Amino acid sequence: MKKSILLLLMAGIIIIAAGCSSTASTSESNEERAISVSVSNVQKNSLEKTQNITGQAKPSKEINVIAQLPGKVSQVNVRLGDQVNKGQVIFTIDDKDIRLQLAQAEAALNVARVNVQRAEGGALELQMAQLESSLKSAEINLNDAQKMYEDTKTLYENGMVSKQNLDGVQTRYELAKEQFQTARTAKELTEARINKENLEASRAQLRQAEAAYNVAKSQLENTIVTSPVDGYISMLNVNAGELVSSAMPAATVVEISEIFVDINVVENIVNQLKVGDKYNVYIRSVQQEPFIGEIMSVSPNADPRTQSYLTRLKVSNENKLIKGGMAAQVEIVTYATDEVLTVPIESVVNQNGRNYIYIVEEDKALRKEVTTGASNDSLMEIMGDVKDGDRVVVRGQNFLKDNSKVTVIESQQEME
Repeated sequence: MKKSILLLLMAGIIIIAAGCSSTASTSESNEERAISVSVSNVQKNSLEKTQNITGQAKPSKEINVIAQLPGKVSQVNVRLGDQVNKGQVIFTIDDKDIRLQLAQAEAALNVARVNVQRAEGGALELQMAQLESSLKSAEINLNDAQKMYEDTKTLYENGMVSKQNLDGVQTRYELAKEQFQTARTAKELTEARINKENLEASRAQLRQAEAAYNVAKSQLENTIVTSPVDGYISMLNVNAGELVSSAMPAATVVEISEIFVDINVVENIVNQLKVGDKYNVYIRSVQQEPFIGEIMSVSPNADPRTQSYLTRLKVSNENKLIKGGMAAQVEIVTYATDEVLTVPIESVVNQNGRNYIYIVEEDKALRKEVTTGASNDSLMEIMGDVKDGDRVVVRGQNFLKDNSKVTVIESQQEME
């Protein structure tokens, strides 16, 4: 009897419990469950879209040092990697034979100078004095002969001298005239032709001797090979005792206080680049922070092999840490906007070819269709029924629909 009563009580409890459970389940299904989301704010920002282009660092100056004179290297004064100043001696060439040639040229120059001095000085004056004296003597003789002829002619006309005497005097007169003319012609020729040619010949010999001396002097100077610029020895191809010639560079000097970075730019962005524009240049082997590169030149013609445009930037390298050949990345800004509405790029949801974001108002997520614009790695420009400061869902948006109930569990602005 007691066992039957116990079974009836248990059955009743089960029925009541089942009824309560059914009621609770119905109540829970009528009330929507809130979806947990993270939010950020719609903000006005300036956007930049960038493109990294790989290039290579190069010295701003790279000059090959070539011996102008073949010969045996007598001494090398630098080592690979040494810093050198402009005019500093890199190596020297044996100069014994050149010094002998210079001494001979100097002696010939001195002789030529003496010859010119003679032509311009005492010898010429002596010769001209002799010619002048001969001319004056001939003139005196001519005057005397002329006077005697005129006097004798008068006497002959008066019958005081014979015709033979007159003819003799006339002959002496004619001879005196010829001598005078000869002396005058000799003087004129000497002044106009003979002496001038001698002087010019002496001067020409002097110029020739000066040229030979300068060549020998230049050859001697070429035995000392110096650095053409301030920089570093990046290649050294000579040793003491070896023969050197102009067939190949003996050394290379590079200047790296300023370096160049060459990049190849494609046609769709080349017209955005202007000489003087500045961009970030990353050389990771030196430092993680960017250097500042300034555009020096943009080729107006594409390389036929790559169909790209060679662009050169200069970068300051005061601490000399950047070496030639290091890889560089130039961050080129290809698009920029000022003060536009932006949202985190992950907040934009594409559904059936349309873009949406979810704006949280109180405990609801409102779906807003937007038009997208420029973007970078983190932000995207939007246009639509949104305003600065709206809270936009950045995590959990893929589980939402319009007017979904939400619970905000994290705000990116608060975390920042």
